[in-house]
Amino acid sequence: MMKADYDSIAEHWFNARKALPPKDCELFELFLHKLPTNSKILDLGCGHGIPVAKLISAQGHRIVGVDRSEKLLTFARNAMPEHEWILSDLESVDVNSSYDGIIIWDSLFHLPRTEHLTLLRKASAALKPNGVLILSSGGSERDIPAFTDQMFGQTFFYDSFPINQLLQHCLDSGMKVIKSILVNIPNGKRDKGRLGVILQKSGT
Repeated sequence: MMKADYDSIAEHWFNARKALPPKDCELFELFLHKLPTNSKILDLGCGHGIPVAKLISAQGHRIVGVDRSEKLLTFARNAMPEHEWILSDLESVDVNSSYDGIIIWDSLFHLPRTEHLTLLRKASAALKPNGVLILSSGGSERDIPAFTDQMFGQTFFYDSFPINQLLQHCLDSGMKVIKSILVNIPNGKRDKGRLGVILQKSGT
């Protein structure tokens, strides 16, 4: 799998990614509602921090953002220097703290699905009891093989489990599903759909 070079398109991505679509916003509102005051949040695949980390920060929560693009992290550090920003691949990031909430938004599907289970288990282990996780993944009921697409002249890799398999893996990782919705409906063509999920770890 060849990873997309976000550093080479950082300016384009920064200018293109300013706001969450309405269905994404609805899901993040529920996620925020589930968080205690002054929560510590791990954002895996944080990019330049806008709009997701900015939204979380505006609610008074503390963020640890992880991304593999140094240039995108520079944008995040400049915009929100009060938070912690870590340069790392998601597959190899060392999660050695516990969090009230974890975000894996629009980043999981850029990894081979073989890595998804490892990351889900790592995230579940890092959640405090009753902690919540919000993630997005592919929105297909059927099994679509890994594929690539183009954006800003860069090749992007995509892979996802079918919806039911992903939700079962989430349950197997020790989390229950609070809400699961299609934030993008597949159009049978280029758009394979996008699933948004909120999960919660048990309180025991």
